[in-house]
Amino acid sequence: MRSALETITNFILESKEDLIQDPIRGKLCVIHNLFNKYNEKKGTGSSYTFQAFIKLVLKLCDISGRALEFDIDLQEYKWNETTCSISEPCLKWINWQRLAILKERLSSLQIKETKFKENNQLSMDQYKSKYEFLISLLGQPLQTTIMEERPINYDSNLEVNIDLPMLDNLLTKPIALISLTQEKVRRKTRMKPYYEICDDPQHCHILSNICLKRELIKQGLPELLYTHKIIQQAHNVIPSELLKCSQTKIHYLPILNNHTDLYLGDCSYLDTCHKMKTCRYLHYYSLFPIAAKQDELEQDITKRSSDHEYTVGECYTEYQRKQIPAQWINCDVRYLPFLILGKFAVIVSDPAWDIHMSLPYGTCKDFELLSLPMHELQDEGLILLWVTGRAIEVGRQALQNWGYTIADEMIWIKLNQLKRTIVTGRTGHWLNHSKEHLLVGIKGDPPWINRLMDIDVIVSGTRETLRKPDEIYDIVERIVGTHSRKLEIFGRDHNVRPGWLSMYSFQHASDKDTNIF
Repeated sequence: MRSALETITNFILESKEDLIQDPIRGKLCVIHNLFNKYNEKKGTGSSYTFQAFIKLVLKLCDISGRALEFDIDLQEYKWNETTCSISEPCLKWINWQRLAILKERLSSLQIKETKFKENNQLSMDQYKSKYEFLISLLGQPLQTTIMEERPINYDSNLEVNIDLPMLDNLLTKPIALISLTQEKVRRKTRMKPYYEICDDPQHCHILSNICLKRELIKQGLPELLYTHKIIQQAHNVIPSELLKCSQTKIHYLPILNNHTDLYLGDCSYLDTCHKMKTCRYLHYYSLFPIAAKQDELEQDITKRSSDHEYTVGECYTEYQRKQIPAQWINCDVRYLPFLILGKFAVIVSDPAWDIHMSLPYGTCKDFELLSLPMHELQDEGLILLWVTGRAIEVGRQALQNWGYTIADEMIWIKLNQLKRTIVTGRTGHWLNHSKEHLLVGIKGDPPWINRLMDIDVIVSGTRETLRKPDEIYDIVERIVGTHSRKLEIFGRDHNVRPGWLSMYSFQHASDKDTNIF
């Protein structure tokens, strides 16, 4: 069989495009005759009947990964044993790369013929249990048996039929643990309401004239609830379509001050502009719908989590445990003895890297970060390290020095107020940085980590300086669990949250958060 497969593979590769072009047009009857003449020319002495040729083609398709494509399925077609019909399948396309790989494999394959003898065949009668019989079978050396003809004493019961698609499906199918964990996460994760953006500029101008009058915004922009209250009070002068749109979609209302110059266009920094009261560029007010969907989403998630209890990987007392309250330490991280903190399942670090720019906050030198005794905080687990463009290599070196293996890397794609990618900003020496990197390191081989729960890309808007997206905390809790110990180093006021211990760097700690645990 091997020599026949090698012969037909060479025949197709040497024929090139002639088999599917005029005048042959992929007709199997013509290709069959050409193949027999090819064998005579090569001196192989093999002449195949049409049925034997079809079986050989089917075998070639199976082994090569469907390198030959026909207009009709060869398996389901009923062949005429005597003559060829016009409606028979025709060859339409050939995958030359797969055939070339198959040719290389067949030419380099070492054949080891195995003779089947009665005294060499294993029998269950020789063993006390099926377990011992299985161990003896697994202990046999791996061999590849390719034979042109079966021996007379060949036992068909020992034949193993390998279905390549079934084997591929078996290897690529996720295990039950991952499937159950993904279903548990899907059912128990709180869903945030999603609102579309109104694309009618007339709606935004009408709402801006009603809600953002110049005498109203002198003291500052109004709160969201107060803005919706103004809209409800003016429902008599607002079209019903616009009123309904304001309750279901996001509107970006232009802020028109006395100093605003519309010819300059939008401000590059929009809602993050530090000089909004005097900036001559155009700014916007984000009018979000009131969270009417939130109650429905919470009721839906509560119902789904109560109806379906996916408890794989959880402790049997999980339902009785309460989330740890928010904890924080106001200190200089460089001088805190890490041993008193204990061990953590995950560590998130967001140091203020020194990027050689004049910044309104303190920065962390490279040698200071590398000298931190991070090995005292974990025996096994994950660490997530935020890095800037210049500090990516420094962050990789730091993880390796602390005993971690770099397992992955996440990217935060930044969006501005209008939900567009940032093309201008205050960072970057040559190109503006519209993304940030998060290195993921792993120590040991923790079996309790939930794998394949999320993707490695976060698309989220920017907020205050140095503030990272809140989505990263949800991702971490899905990976290590809600009740595991979680630590954040170089935290700020906005990082304090239930279930986490935040360590404040002394440059960022506020006066009100001075508790030391």
